[in-house]
Amino acid sequence: MKRYIQHEYLRISHFTGKVWEHPVHNHNHFELIFVHQGEGLHCVSGVTVPYAHHALFLLGPADSHHFEIATPTTFTFLKFTNAYLGAGEATAQQHWNSVTENLLQAFQQDRLHLSPTIKERIDQLIRLIVTEWQDDKNENNHTIRLLVQALLSMVQNNISPTTQTITGKHSEKITQLLNYIHEHIHQTDDIQTEQLAERFDYSKHYLGTYFKEQTGVTLREYVNNYKLHLIENRLKHSSFSLKEISNEFGFSDMSHFNKFFRKHHQMSPSSFRSKIADKQ
Repeated sequence: MKRYIQHEYLRISHFTGKVWEHPVHNHNHFELIFVHQGEGLHCVSGVTVPYAHHALFLLGPADSHHFEIATPTTFTFLKFTNAYLGAGEATAQQHWNSVTENLLQAFQQDRLHLSPTIKERIDQLIRLIVTEWQDDKNENNHTIRLLVQALLSMVQNNISPTTQTITGKHSEKITQLLNYIHEHIHQTDDIQTEQLAERFDYSKHYLGTYFKEQTGVTLREYVNNYKLHLIENRLKHSSFSLKEISNEFGFSDMSHFNKFFRKHHQMSPSSFRSKIADKQ
């Protein structure tokens, strides 16, 4: 099965399709999918459900899916990592981890009941998010983050209560493992293979094999690519010095920081920052 890897905190797609062009796939991120208009079928982890005007879906990293489009369908996809919602603040991160877990369970157990009025509000809110995104496509846009948080809160307020224990596919370890990496990307020692294997009760060898099977890349490649994306973000959108960025991501000195960046970009971090500045 194909797995789509996203290192950005947030990516938004808004489009109308007549034919679904993607294979059955899963992700390393969450996807909130809203259908503005159109009809067809949505197959999620082997379960097929019809969709129509104002349908809403939330997928976790463990979910595989594809659409079968019957009539031209206008979609909005909000693709975000768990680290996006908390914006690096520990208490906020715990809160939003809990929110997404509760929402995933609600979608799985069909406990989400949205009135036509709420669906219309969700449509309007998502269109506002899309408009903000199309202005600059900046995943660090504070307004967009607040709007996405408001959207998830609105949906959560319409979950029917349950006494069921949270179990099932959304507690799979690959989701927990990816979330842990996202949350601890600045603590280099915590995301070494040995430490991750011990924390998630795997042997070191099996963890590497399992991670590659689930994501299509090695654990080290995933960590490095995710770290690289965050560093690129700092260079593009912050005034942090190179030394501050190097320290933030646990490099022992500037030489190691420069070597890491050059390996992926064939230029130094300072040259990368200058190149971005020249384009603005």
